[in-house]
Amino acid sequence: MTPILSVQGVGKRFGGLHAVSDVSFDMQHGEIFGVIGPNGAGKTTLFNVVAGYFKPTAGKVSFEGEDISGLPSDEIARRGIARTFQAVYNYSKHTVEENLRRSEVIARRHGPVAYFKNRNLAAVADSRRVADFVGLSSLMNNVAGSLAYGQQKILGIGMAMMVSPKLMLMDEPAAGLNSSEKMVIGRLIRKLRDERGIGILIVEHDMPLVMGLCDRILVINQGKPITTGTPAEIKADARVIDAYLGQDYEFA
Repeated sequence: MTPILSVQGVGKRFGGLHAVSDVSFDMQHGEIFGVIGPNGAGKTTLFNVVAGYFKPTAGKVSFEGEDISGLPSDEIARRGIARTFQAVYNYSKHTVEENLRRSEVIARRHGPVAYFKNRNLAAVADSRRVADFVGLSSLMNNVAGSLAYGQQKILGIGMAMMVSPKLMLMDEPAAGLNSSEKMVIGRLIRKLRDERGIGILIVEHDMPLVMGLCDRILVINQGKPITTGTPAEIKADARVIDAYLGQDYEFA
């Protein structure tokens, strides 16, 4: 079966700095695939290349067998790749429903005229289905900026869902969350995969969350891949322990 995402020899250089060098991996449909490594390892740069925010300076990115290297981010989103961000990202003065519907406009599935004239009943129905799926249906009329931080992170996932993605890129979804909020996010990520069939490519520093969620994990350091394997293989790899986790690290 053709991988949903194939990254082959990808590099990204900023002047003389090689932020990412020769990174390769294949991701299968419905897989939860993690990318871990120290701060500054190149994880977010790699995400930005896949999502179309940066053009690779080397290598190739393919989505469902089609080369998408260097396509603009809006075109990549229309093809079925959505992205969430480490920081909270929403229209803070608008309601949850308005945030969800604006995200669909960005995907250009119906167009801004239909949104602003409030004639797009399909978009309204989509936003309500998504809100129910992520657990925000009771907050549809609340202003996004008034939500708790964890709820705003969930809203970000809902906004990404409005693109109807086949693949979702999640940049540190657990950042800034307490333990109970992390459990909610973890359950939602599994639900996206199990009930919607969405593949998840996740960058995260919370090792218990990563090890509990991911089918496979890529470890990178200083922009270069160290290894790819199952959580059990990653835990036992001496190179990963030396470069990232440390000898005294314990997996909760």
